[in-house]
Amino acid sequence: MHAPESPAGPSYPFLFRLLHWLLPVATVVLVLTGLSLHATARPAWSLCSGTLPAWAWPGRVGLWHLLAALVFTPATVATAVLYGRFWLGRPNVKLWLLLGCLLLAGTGLLLLLPMGPPVVYTTARGLHGLAGLAVVPAALAWHTIEGLTRHRGRLVAAFWRGPGPRWRPLGAFALLAAGSACLMVNGVPVVAPWRTLEAARLDAAATVGEPVDLAALPWHEARPITVELANGFGFRDGRTTATLRALHDGHRLFLKAEWLDAEEHRRYHPWRRTEDGWEQLDTNEDRFSLVFPIQPSPSFDRFGCAASCHAGGGRDYGYKATPRLLDVWHWKATRTDPVGQVDDQYWSVADFERRNVGRLNDPKESGGYESNVSDDRSRPAWLPERLELARDGIIPREHAVEYSPEAAAAVPPGTFIPGIVAEPMTGDRGDVRCVSEHRDGRWRVYIERALDTGSPYDAPFTPGVPISFSAAAFDRTGKRHAYTYTVYRLLLLP
Repeated sequence: MHAPESPAGPSYPFLFRLLHWLLPVATVVLVLTGLSLHATARPAWSLCSGTLPAWAWPGRVGLWHLLAALVFTPATVATAVLYGRFWLGRPNVKLWLLLGCLLLAGTGLLLLLPMGPPVVYTTARGLHGLAGLAVVPAALAWHTIEGLTRHRGRLVAAFWRGPGPRWRPLGAFALLAAGSACLMVNGVPVVAPWRTLEAARLDAAATVGEPVDLAALPWHEARPITVELANGFGFRDGRTTATLRALHDGHRLFLKAEWLDAEEHRRYHPWRRTEDGWEQLDTNEDRFSLVFPIQPSPSFDRFGCAASCHAGGGRDYGYKATPRLLDVWHWKATRTDPVGQVDDQYWSVADFERRNVGRLNDPKESGGYESNVSDDRSRPAWLPERLELARDGIIPREHAVEYSPEAAAAVPPGTFIPGIVAEPMTGDRGDVRCVSEHRDGRWRVYIERALDTGSPYDAPFTPGVPISFSAAAFDRTGKRHAYTYTVYRLLLLP
């Protein structure tokens, strides 16, 4: 990009020269991290089947992509406003570079803050990839080549020569950058109502004693918020919409999560009896998760899960790791919901000696779930006492009997035997209670947990003190969930 020449030669204001630094550097970072994000996208959108190649940028690429976008977006808008008029009507590489940058910034916002029908997200993603991996890099490369050859003197002047800063336009650019940061990474000092989940207070006398009927609570008194989730496997165009409501009684927090999911999936690697043996099916369950910081975490408050999600590590779609502990409520339609619990987990620092790297389970005293598979993986390890006692994709532990050829002979061919044996967890990992239903093409999950469990692996909730959180939904998958980088706040009303 070049300012118009005066009779005395090119004149390049300070802000113009600053933008010449910011845009190329930010563009290079965006392209490199964008390649990594593309590689780890869901299979339908990835040329790498969701696994990061060895040559690609690893680690917190989502975070770096957002940081580069914080520079790129205001620089692009400032360039268009201040200098675009010199290029309009004069088709050239600089004009294509500017238009490509504007397209990249606009579609990037639609990906960060999905809205409208799923086709809008899909279209924005396609245009974002086209601009980010073709138009902008090609135009930038050609512009650089021109600067190093035909306009070599201008290139040096564009970066080094010219007057000092004029504080009015520089201040306007700083305000533009701050405004874009507030829009993109949850930096609004006063949190917008659409991002604040308010938990209305109930009369404690109505909820003490025996466990309450979670579905019968007065959810109409709770103001809902909508969470748009994207880039997930199974959902239409990778998108679904979750609606959250919250209540509390001063002792316990109650949450209701609803999200669109056309079909209910509760079969988690079940067995099917065949004429000559057993066949294990590669099927998965629906899931939903909420993430809260256990310790103060400015990075999570601003960037959400982008601060904890890493690409690479030899794992499909990457891994989770964070220097500040995060409390994770992982609802699993098969492995925990049938026993009325949400799996209580947490994220910590990366440890590649562990199977799940940074994802860990809260301690437990007993109970839980395990795979129903024999040591040689040829058949189930347990069968239900009676076939009708298997339910919701599990064999309840109290009704599981060890496999025997005699018991197996009584199972008719074509019968499905659950791939999970489960019972309620006791101890820290069993702190979160739930009930659920799937009806009319959506899940409804009701969740309950004490405001403060006293565990170092659980986030405490205090009335009047907002706490950040994010959400994700899984459609019959465990690795490619629909997610959001937007951070929401949970506020328990006094």
